[in-house]
Amino acid sequence: MVMDKLAFQENLNQQDFIQDHDLSLEAEKKIARSFMGRIEWEMIVIGLSQFIVWLGVWGLVLNGLMPLWLGFFILLISTTFAYLPSHAGQHGHLSGNKKNLEWLDFVVGQISLIPLAQSHDILKVTHLKHHAHTNDPSRDPDYTHTHTRSWFESALIVHNQTGDRSESINQMIETWIDTEPKFKEAVDRGTLFSLGFFVIQIVMAINFPLETLFLWWLPRKFTVSYLGVIFSHMPHRDLPVGRHADTRFWANGIIRFFNHSMQIHAMHHMYPKICHHDEPKAIEALRPFMIERGIPGADKIPEKITNNPLTSLG
Repeated sequence: MVMDKLAFQENLNQQDFIQDHDLSLEAEKKIARSFMGRIEWEMIVIGLSQFIVWLGVWGLVLNGLMPLWLGFFILLISTTFAYLPSHAGQHGHLSGNKKNLEWLDFVVGQISLIPLAQSHDILKVTHLKHHAHTNDPSRDPDYTHTHTRSWFESALIVHNQTGDRSESINQMIETWIDTEPKFKEAVDRGTLFSLGFFVIQIVMAINFPLETLFLWWLPRKFTVSYLGVIFSHMPHRDLPVGRHADTRFWANGIIRFFNHSMQIHAMHHMYPKICHHDEPKAIEALRPFMIERGIPGADKIPEKITNNPLTSLG
């Protein structure tokens, strides 16, 4: 009964706020712009630090200063931080979208991706297509591992390189390569990095088979599954196309840090130029607008975003 009264009062407060404030799109954009434009130094630190850890563990294990099993568990955790700095670079956060610092987006983004053996250029152009066509089955490259029956299925499918699901993604990419010169240029550059990673991994596997398996291949595979679930499946599954409808706030009982704050990923899809580490404050400021626009779960998020699991959404 107490909770019902609190919920009723909160609903009244929200209604009063909506009536008393300008919730126009222009007002929303003005507030959003106040959170844009800074260099996200936190992501630069994370990107370079996790790579140093990765490199250091390799050195310690190969020199017999650390047991392989310990190196495996350390890199199983640190590799999960390899994608997020590249993601920030893909949106220009590392450079603050300043032309003279754009090299930071690529350099830090690509260094950060070494544990994942992936190309920053390819991930960037495909990820931007995901933003442009979120949840569109014919144009969203993340669709096949997003809209699945369970998180476990998503974790497996994200690795799938054969079958109808893979064919649909390949068709999208081939179409963009044929019709968009800049997309093709990025893929061509990225392919060189992908090929380089493939050769390096083969050489490493021949010379250090167990180390390559436990320090590179397995942590990479785990991370790709992990990312497929928290970046794609949980925020977007079963949702339609539409800027204010394609991403949800969600919770799984785990504090935000361990999910890279993907519980509040809806903020990123609303305004991709807002830095990852500024999203909580941006949500607090834009919460009434998000409720007004009908973003899934926005009416249940707390007024103050802390490093909590957002369990009220569960």
